[in-house]
Amino acid sequence: MGNQQASRSLTNKDIQILIETSGKSEKEIQQWYEDFHEDSQGTDRMNKRQFQTFYLKLRKRSNLQQLTDHIFRAFDIDQSGTIDFNEFLLAYIATSEGTKRQKFGYAFEVYDINDDQVIEKKEVRKILNIIGRLVGLSESEAESYSRTLMLSFDTNRDKVLTKNEFIEGCLHDSTLGKVSNPFDI
Repeated sequence: MGNQQASRSLTNKDIQILIETSGKSEKEIQQWYEDFHEDSQGTDRMNKRQFQTFYLKLRKRSNLQQLTDHIFRAFDIDQSGTIDFNEFLLAYIATSEGTKRQKFGYAFEVYDINDDQVIEKKEVRKILNIIGRLVGLSESEAESYSRTLMLSFDTNRDKVLTKNEFIEGCLHDSTLGKVSNPFDI
């Protein structure tokens, strides 16, 4: 089943689960795993620095560096400070090939900098300023989008966004949804 090193750490059961959940073939999963295994220096877990290098290589955009710390946090589902192959593959596929709802769910995690399950205005401002710089928006344009996003998406007017408010807002306002999505840059 391919590389012997890969088959020691990625079991047949792991592969079957990943095939079912990712929609990828066994061959594709093995190739992704071999690349991940190599870039994690054989540990099968990536720290933030390793992830940043790997993610930038996959996306082929070096200017995403400022955003990768936040993407790392969103992909680190178990909050261990490292990302294993399963976390990486499922998150990467969801954010690159998944539904809009899946992408916005991960986007919420990027924005929720302090991991309190809501997004505050300062978090929106920080992430939209980074995204704005990447796509050529001025600081005032990014600030305007931040204000508009908070006003439009905060349906219960409590000055924070829940995951549901964020996702529904992005789904219903295509302009703000596109600007707010760190995975479509």
